[in-house]
Amino acid sequence: MLRRLYLRNFLLIEELELDLGPGLTVITGETGSGKSILIGALGLAMGERADGNLLRDPARRCVIELEVEADQEAAVQWCAANQVPREEPMILRRQLEPNGRSRAFVNDTPVRLEQLRDLGERLVHVHSQHQTLLLQAPAFQLGLLDSAAGQEAEAREYAGLFRAWQQARRELELAVAQEAQAQGGRDYLEFQFEELAAIGLVAGEQRELESALARADHAEELLAALGGIEEGIQGEHGVTTLLADIRQRAAKAGRVDPAVQTLLDRLQGSLIELKDIAEEAGQQAGKVNTDPREAEKLRERYDLLAKLQHKHRVEDADGLIAIRDDLGRRIANMGSLAEQVKALQLREQELWKELNGRAMSISAARTKAAGPLAGQVQSLLVELGMPHAEFRFRMERTEPGPAGVDAVRALFSANKDRAPEPLDKVASGGELSRVMLALISLAAASKELPTVVFDEIDTGVSGETAHRIGALLARMGRQRQLLAISHLPQIASKADTHLLVTKDHEAEHVQSDIRPLKAEERVEALARMLSGKKTTKAALENARELLKSR
Repeated sequence: MLRRLYLRNFLLIEELELDLGPGLTVITGETGSGKSILIGALGLAMGERADGNLLRDPARRCVIELEVEADQEAAVQWCAANQVPREEPMILRRQLEPNGRSRAFVNDTPVRLEQLRDLGERLVHVHSQHQTLLLQAPAFQLGLLDSAAGQEAEAREYAGLFRAWQQARRELELAVAQEAQAQGGRDYLEFQFEELAAIGLVAGEQRELESALARADHAEELLAALGGIEEGIQGEHGVTTLLADIRQRAAKAGRVDPAVQTLLDRLQGSLIELKDIAEEAGQQAGKVNTDPREAEKLRERYDLLAKLQHKHRVEDADGLIAIRDDLGRRIANMGSLAEQVKALQLREQELWKELNGRAMSISAARTKAAGPLAGQVQSLLVELGMPHAEFRFRMERTEPGPAGVDAVRALFSANKDRAPEPLDKVASGGELSRVMLALISLAAASKELPTVVFDEIDTGVSGETAHRIGALLARMGRQRQLLAISHLPQIASKADTHLLVTKDHEAEHVQSDIRPLKAEERVEALARMLSGKKTTKAALENARELLKSR
């Protein structure tokens, strides 16, 4: 429900704060007084585009605030979907700047205009003599049928299931595209992997190959050096022969002087170390490969690694090993991607099957409810002064969509000699207004229409029909919040709250004002509507009678 409307620097209004209550609120005023300002302000607060110069003072900001109840289901769902904190009350604010810019806020959180419009459409429906969009909206008509069939919860569950199927469909399409892309390069990846796997890469191999190649290229030098070491230590004139002779000649002195014996012990240790060096030099000499064929094999291996390193842009064999392992993982993931596609296909098929089953069940209930609901509409139309009206729903099957498998269209005829045709093509303005009233009155229990605004829905009617429309609006006002701009006293007299719009021409700048009327003020306002500017005693009495008959 709407609680309060605040305007500042908007068209003919300098500043206005207007409390809005439950039930039926009727807005009246002379032609040109600014009754539609209220509708325009509500529209801007709910996300409509700001066209033209709406600022009373072009140098100052225009502010429009709409306070609504935050515990409405539509508001709760919108806040959750748009990640806006839910506060009580909820404040929708629109700011129009002098430079032409427009900003929108919900609970002081900046929102995009389309977000504000989405929230507004959930909270308020506006209908005027020229606006039949709500009547033509399939979602509205299907909502009426679901309400009549008592399956509103099932319809909401179906809508959630449809969104889940859409999400599953998107995920499947993405996975299929990824798999196709992956399969396109799989052969090349496998070739690269097999090329690296086939050569038996070993960690640290690059450094060992470089050392082995260096030894092969300098084999003669190595053999000469190692042989020289062995011969110099253990040869006939080698170091060990000389040291053994020295030790033997100094042995007697060592028995006399402990210091000499210490030197002899150190000499013996050196002799042992030199013998080990000679033996190791001999062993290494035995390992030096002088076969040119082995050297060629080493060269080929080194060149192969160098070629692959250049191809894959790495510096050593360890880098090639990392690439090989990564290729293996990518190829394995391709297999898991195929499994993922199969799982998503199964999920999408299961959801589609369930979706179709629920859609057909909902459709059957709608078809069953369509006849009785059309009969109720027709009865209300008779009550509203259309004794020969005929109304029905035309149902057609479609592909499953967000609201099911039904396409619905309202058919109408006001004359008994004409078959019903699409409502928007055959009904006059006054007839459309009454059909709209009938439909919305039947949707009174639906949460889809928490607040309804009628902009001169009484156009084209008068007399007894006006009384009937007023009675129906009053009855609807007991079930939801209604705001109605009217020029008929029969309707204004049925209001719970009567707002009067006046224009002050005497002020320096012409301005409009909107205020609620007290009891006696209502009598005078209704009398003026009945007799014009000059109220008569008969008009005043008639106005009192109208108020008594509420």
